[in-house]
Amino acid sequence: MLSLWYVWLDGALWCATGPRARILKLLRREPRCGFEVAGDAPPYRGVRGQGRAQLHPERGAETLAMLVDRYLGTRDSEFARWLLARGASEVAIRVEPDHFSSWDFTERMQ
Repeated sequence: MLSLWYVWLDGALWCATGPRARILKLLRREPRCGFEVAGDAPPYRGVRGQGRAQLHPERGAETLAMLVDRYLGTRDSEFARWLLARGASEVAIRVEPDHFSSWDFTERMQ
C-alpha cells in the first residue's frame, strides 16, 4: 500500500515519484496494480479498483507541476519550490482503470 498524490486526466490517474522510488521497480516488473481514492474524514466515500500502470519519465515534471497546483494551491512556497526543483528527474505514473467500484457512507453517517 502506497499513498501518492494524484490527478484524474484523460481517463486515468496520474501520479509522480522520484526515479529511485521502490514503486517504479515494482511496476516495471508487474504493471497491474490496485488503487483507492478516498478521504480520511467523514463522510466516508471513495473509489477503488484495479488497472495497469505505465511509466512516463518524459512527463514527470509536467505531472509534478499539476500535482503541486492541485494539492498545494500555489507554486510560491518553499515546499512547492523544493518539489518543483526535482521535476526533471520525476517519473510520471499513469494508471488506467480496468474496473472499479465506489462506496458512499454519507447517509449512514448522518
